[in-house]
Amino acid sequence: MSIDMNNKSSQMVAIVVVIASVAVAWNLGHKQGLNTTLVNELSDGILIEDSNSTASDEVYATDESVKEEASSIVTTSVNGESVSVRDQLAGSEVQVASLALTEMGWVGVRDNDGRVLGAGRFEAGSYKNVNVFLLRATVAGESYQALLYVDDGDKEFDLHKDILISGPNGGVAGTNFKAL
Repeated sequence: MSIDMNNKSSQMVAIVVVIASVAVAWNLGHKQGLNTTLVNELSDGILIEDSNSTASDEVYATDESVKEEASSIVTTSVNGESVSVRDQLAGSEVQVASLALTEMGWVGVRDNDGRVLGAGRFEAGSYKNVNVFLLRATVAGESYQALLYVDDGDKEFDLHKDILISGPNGGVAGTNFKAL
């Protein structure tokens, strides 16, 4: 009878572990799903569109019609962290117009399905016109997100370990842009 009790106890422990694992996995997946929503819906971030900037002095486009589209820039700021990215030509890197970090972190570029195309690590500070190199290129006509993450201390980007920067109301530090 003692053997049966241990067997039943082991089965109960295994069931509890499986249920807990499923709950944790669902919770992580649910949080990642929430992070893929367009960051224009920020409730606590500052969204600024600068229509005064011109693409004529930037290296984003050569075609006049594309230059017109690439002239607006959106800046999002959450808790002192900010990132600005213009609409730009599709390719294997993304130019970040400006970036401010209060501690070492990452700029991750994600598609609308939440897949990270690439990430660049930056020390705390302010930057202008820096590039993030991608493992998979952007595609013309598609929209993307540049999101800010805090490094977990290992100086390697890990979507599951590095923390997506968000404000007190859940808005994320990031911005949308379009590949032209």
